[in-house]
Amino acid sequence: MPAREDIEPRPSRKSNIKTALVCGAGLFVIVIVLVVYVNIISRETESSLNLFMEEVADVESANARAIFEGEFNILHGASAFITQENIGNEAALLERLREVVDSGSFSRVGVVDLEGHGVAYDQSLGNLTSRDYIDQDFVRKSKGGADYVSAPYEDELTGVQSLAFSVPVYDIKHEGGDPIGVLVGVTSAESFANIIDVSLFAGRGSVSIIDSNGNVLLRSAAAEVDGVDVFSAGYDKAGLPDEAKESLAKGESGSATVIRPNGTTLFTIYRPIGINDWFIDVVVPSDYLEAQNHTVLVASMVMALFVVGVVSLLMYLILRVRHRSEGALARAALTDRLTGIDNELAFMRKSAVRPEYYEGGCSLVLFNLVGFSLFNTIYGFDAGSACLRNIAHLLKSDLRRHELVAHLTGDRFAMLVETSDARRADARLVELMNRIEAATRADDSQYRIVSQCCVYRLERADFERDINLILQDMAVPLKRAQSHAGSRIVRYDECDVAAATRARQIESIMSTALSEKEFLAFFQPQYDISGDVPVLCGAEALARWNSPILGLVTPDEFIPVFERNGSISQIDHYILEHACVRLRQWLDDGLRCVPLSVNLSRRNLFSADLIEQIEHVVDKHRVPHELIKLELAEGIVAENERQLISTAEKLRARGVKIVMDDFGTGYSSFPALKDIPFDTIKLDRSFFGESIADKRGRATLMSVIALLEQLGFKILAEGVETAREVFQLKEWGCQTIQGYVFGRPVEGTVFEQECLRPAQNDLISAQLDGRSF
Repeated sequence: MPAREDIEPRPSRKSNIKTALVCGAGLFVIVIVLVVYVNIISRETESSLNLFMEEVADVESANARAIFEGEFNILHGASAFITQENIGNEAALLERLREVVDSGSFSRVGVVDLEGHGVAYDQSLGNLTSRDYIDQDFVRKSKGGADYVSAPYEDELTGVQSLAFSVPVYDIKHEGGDPIGVLVGVTSAESFANIIDVSLFAGRGSVSIIDSNGNVLLRSAAAEVDGVDVFSAGYDKAGLPDEAKESLAKGESGSATVIRPNGTTLFTIYRPIGINDWFIDVVVPSDYLEAQNHTVLVASMVMALFVVGVVSLLMYLILRVRHRSEGALARAALTDRLTGIDNELAFMRKSAVRPEYYEGGCSLVLFNLVGFSLFNTIYGFDAGSACLRNIAHLLKSDLRRHELVAHLTGDRFAMLVETSDARRADARLVELMNRIEAATRADDSQYRIVSQCCVYRLERADFERDINLILQDMAVPLKRAQSHAGSRIVRYDECDVAAATRARQIESIMSTALSEKEFLAFFQPQYDISGDVPVLCGAEALARWNSPILGLVTPDEFIPVFERNGSISQIDHYILEHACVRLRQWLDDGLRCVPLSVNLSRRNLFSADLIEQIEHVVDKHRVPHELIKLELAEGIVAENERQLISTAEKLRARGVKIVMDDFGTGYSSFPALKDIPFDTIKLDRSFFGESIADKRGRATLMSVIALLEQLGFKILAEGVETAREVFQLKEWGCQTIQGYVFGRPVEGTVFEQECLRPAQNDLISAQLDGRSF
């Protein structure tokens, strides 16, 4: 009988081959499926990373552009005090330049005239006088009317790499014209680079500014990776793709893999910032990206071995790995490198995804550390960094569920906290600030950092708004509060934000509004009440603006904006011109006219050619000088009494009457009244409104009116609203009334029909009686 092993069947060779083929085919399919999915994951991860880097580049490009424009705006604002008359006054210029430097934006600020001679003030070197700058690029550019910022250069005085910002200077006392000089601000390239410093990808990525040739102009502190400056040798142009070279030369956005001379590679995405030929450049070393992708690939393959033959489970695990990998990359890019908490970009993203933040129970809190810059100077950068990390840990440890905290920049932190109970919320913030001050107190001295915060309650309307803009607006009152030690919590509500937004809109279109003549002259009647029947005796010309873009803009909105940027002088001239046009029209129609009052701003009052400007406008329209009154705000008296007296006497010598406006608003100076040649004193309603009902107030008002009458002034009360006020003021000696009781400001044609024409007979009678208005 044969042995067992001889009679049991063995797999045939054909069967073995078939099994081997099936197994091989199965393994092949598994490998193919694995390769396909691994490639998909690799491409998706790379695509997601690219999209995220593009978003970061767009945000940083906008931020950089805003920073540059902010520096130019500071210089434009400072140029307002430079005129043709004072550009040669070195002492006065140096004092103003020192004030600009002390504000902290620039380390040196100077003025260069058209011949290239300039003076400057440097925070370290002091006054720099009689220097020749004619060969400097920034002088040539801004003499031609352009704003300009130089590439980083070695400052010949300090040896420090610096940037020079320059703007043309125009004589604001005259309309139009060529520049009369150049205003230059210098700041160190290092301090400016710190402004664009952004931590990306766990400190491996960086943001810098490059030019169209790929040369790095400004490096952020994040440019050092593992102790090596990744930009130390610049970009190797031989390794830069032609497509990238062309897009950089054309000023277009793009991305590329760049090979450095040492063989390492960088992945870069660049965006133009609208300044010179400069770009924001977001860079990540390729080995970092490869390491991230390698992690994804290894994880995918390990998991694929556990789900062989189960495609659905394989897909689930791979997608899960992809999701986790993307989250890790996002966390690396959204973490503040210095403190380890969320950065500004993360704060903006997180605050925008939860609608419940905007239901009235949460608030934005902006913390500021008053004195931190000096702390940094005294104790050094390392101590300052440790201080910020301690504060970040303290704020983060106080967070409740769904609340947010982020380090914005420098000494600024932002929180989004629950504030349904306002009293408890305030107590919590005060306790937080006490803990911050205790944690930052230096052990070996009495020096301490004072913390303040600005609080804004979020509403539903804020859900569509940019949180970053709200935080920028909150920084304004917070900065003002630094001078008030007791102002620890500053309130900022939706009305303040709306006002700030409105002011920006007004400033952006005001030049167009002036050139398009969108402003109208309205006239509010004034009545002489000295007789039995009130008689029209004058009118005040007032500016009104009905913008096709913003709608009706009230004077309380646009006048402060125009005063800040100097355009108020153009409004004064505009209204004077329209008042003269109306007077000429009425005179040509054979009407007896009453004087029109026009407001004169302090900027116009101290203009060297004010008299000539007024005479030119009035005489151009052939208007008798006695029909024009100029109103000067009471506060001008304290600024330059001697100049005011000289100007007023010259105007009165030409027949123009002078009115002190807003008398009684807080700057009253009775000694000045006997010296300054006013014709009329205009009592502000705040001076007499409540006094009528108060015994002591009545006594004071009666005494003031009697004194003004003895000094020979005509007295006009504005803002009068009731017949009782008219009766009382007349009894006390006030001759003229302006206010809603007799009429609101109206357009010129309406004023003519409702006020001027009906008053013709009264004006004839008043003239026959010898009454002069």
